[in-house]
Amino acid sequence: MKNKKLILIPAAVAEEICPLRPEDRLLSAVGQFEPRRMNLWYPVRSCFLTAQSIDEANAVFKRLRKTVLHSAQAMRRFCAANPEAQRHDFWCPTYEFAYAGVVNDYRLRCMVNHGDFNYFFVVYQKERTNLETEAA
Repeated sequence: MKNKKLILIPAAVAEEICPLRPEDRLLSAVGQFEPRRMNLWYPVRSCFLTAQSIDEANAVFKRLRKTVLHSAQAMRRFCAANPEAQRHDFWCPTYEFAYAGVVNDYRLRCMVNHGDFNYFFVVYQKERTNLETEAA
């Protein structure tokens, strides 16, 4: 992940290629820029977390913090540059993006508003073995 460029695509395009199921969510994070920067992580299905999935999720989120999620202005600029990612079924201007990692798949929802939460980041398990599926 060190030198790999993080390419986000509109989530609607990604859903057509590979729809994600709610039961495959591993972690969720919500964050805000103002009045004070905050990131709150919520494990969803931590029983399926591995060292590899955690390492990759941390690397992806760290890269996002240096680019798209660097600041509210950076996020707004990125969203404005990607109008095809806008969702019209939310109460505020909302944009959804996807990233396919090696171990996990990701969704990033950017909410271009003042106050409240500004982004929602979700880590999905890429695929589960038959044994894991039966155990769930």
